[in-house]
Amino acid sequence: MTRIIDAHTHLGLETFVVKPIPTEKRKRPAFRDPLEHRVENLLRRMDTNGVSRAVAFPYPLEEVDPVLVNTYVLDACHAYPDRIIPFALIGDDVDQWLEQGAKGFKQHAILQTPERFNLPRAYRRMAAAQTPLIIHARSLAPEQVTQQIREILNSAPDLRVIVAHMGRHTPNTSEHVEANLQGLRDQANVFFETSTVRDSLIIQRAVELVGENRILFGSDSPFNSHLDADPLAVEIDIIRQAGFPPRVEDKILGGNLMRLLGI
Repeated sequence: MTRIIDAHTHLGLETFVVKPIPTEKRKRPAFRDPLEHRVENLLRRMDTNGVSRAVAFPYPLEEVDPVLVNTYVLDACHAYPDRIIPFALIGDDVDQWLEQGAKGFKQHAILQTPERFNLPRAYRRMAAAQTPLIIHARSLAPEQVTQQIREILNSAPDLRVIVAHMGRHTPNTSEHVEANLQGLRDQANVFFETSTVRDSLIIQRAVELVGENRILFGSDSPFNSHLDADPLAVEIDIIRQAGFPPRVEDKILGGNLMRLLGI
């Protein structure tokens, strides 16, 4: 039986938002879904869909308290150590979160920028600790994701990087994804996570371009709840619609992430 491990979920409470979110910002697509996702709700959805474990990290918002959000994710792991794999938001305090048990870090390229944090130092520290970075990179132009990832690897060549959403531009499309695959196909420690791409043909193409070992299933739960009663089920189905042999499907749905994290 396939062991499904979700590489991309969010946890947090609305009470962690400690600064007002501007009205204009709330008009963005991401705010169509709730800003609260308790670990118990995530576990119920995982159980419904046969997901054994999930990487979880906070909502990457400038308005949240970073200590509260990271602590909530780590506490979720302490409560459910066989289900939750904790990633913290990247910042200047990566050593603190590594000491507390973070297994990786999340960067949102709009929020966690070199102007706000010493990111090259953080990358080098993570590479030394063999903990991966998952990054939601900016993708306003087809070549932008490749440029960002290569700049990161210039700072820390051994860092393992997971490109969230395969670097797509528009949610629930494969816009710019092939350009990202082509641009980074020579980088063996760069992986592509599939959430909110929703295009089984580009998943097939990804395997052709970068190989079956560098594709990771993710759901972005609880996002897309405004579209679907069970977005996690939809994201799993996209992988299965690609029609891979069982061995390849097993790798994408969990095996590759297990290997990457040393599970």
